[in-house]
Amino acid sequence: MRNTILQELHAEYEQRRAENERENAQRRMQAEAACPEIGQLLEDRQNLILGSLLGILNGSAAAEDIPAKMDVLNRRISSLLKARGFPENYLDPVCRCPICKDDGYVGEPIRERCECFNQAFYRRMYKRMGLSESTEQTFDTFDLTLFSDEKLPGKGYSQRELMNAIQKTCRQYAENYPDVPVKNLLLMGQSGLGKTFLMHAMAKQLIRRGVNVLLISAYKFHEIARKAYMTGAGEELETLMAADVLMIDDMGAEPLMENITIVQWFNLINERQLAGRGTVISTNLMEDELRRRYTERIASRLMNNMQCRLIQFAGEDVRRRNA
Repeated sequence: MRNTILQELHAEYEQRRAENERENAQRRMQAEAACPEIGQLLEDRQNLILGSLLGILNGSAAAEDIPAKMDVLNRRISSLLKARGFPENYLDPVCRCPICKDDGYVGEPIRERCECFNQAFYRRMYKRMGLSESTEQTFDTFDLTLFSDEKLPGKGYSQRELMNAIQKTCRQYAENYPDVPVKNLLLMGQSGLGKTFLMHAMAKQLIRRGVNVLLISAYKFHEIARKAYMTGAGEELETLMAADVLMIDDMGAEPLMENITIVQWFNLINERQLAGRGTVISTNLMEDELRRRYTERIASRLMNNMQCRLIQFAGEDVRRRNA
């Protein structure tokens, strides 16, 4: 997915530069038609640049002479444009990004992606993964005040304190993967406790670090598994297997189909664990419900703290609490 999006953006930036060149040429034609002197001044400016560069290279011209001469030409061009009803900057290079001039990259000799390119890349990645483009679901916007500061029943800590610890764990995973103690996480707890929010925050942070991430719903996984079973076309399933980090939201909400659901869940979890790839799963089911629905074979791989870290959410639904 990452390479596909990068290729798309490189093609779009190339097309954008071609459009800019056409617009620049059209503006110059309009300006020269209205005032032929502008055309001569533009040629003088170009010759000044080329001649000055050659002079600097062979030592026959001083670099400090260039700005003053260039300023005289630019002022005259701006004055003529204004007099003919054009904006003074009408012949400035056309571009959307003044930093990279729509090249997408900045810096010499080390080339780095411009911020405009990065933002376009992230927006497209988020959209392909079903993530919100806004900044709402990030670690920086995770609002602990939404959670109660009263002690949880039978516990020595509040829901707010618990969520503070959980968001730190999730953030450390996203910021340090693959250098984490355990590459698999199981976010368990009732709905409305922040599991999906934190999964999206983790996905965004991992994407920004260049990690190949896929985030899908359990229902979508079921559809992919069903299609692979029915048609023998397993390309999408192979894509899930190959992702550096695979995130599956709402395990337990998908239909159960004989010879498909359980088998494919087991194969996915088992193969990814054997390959050392990270898998993050959220579920509203409790441990006993998980064992009954998915069998001991799957539960044992998700409950084994050497292979998967269980993160237990608790407290009241924040959507009802803050309604």
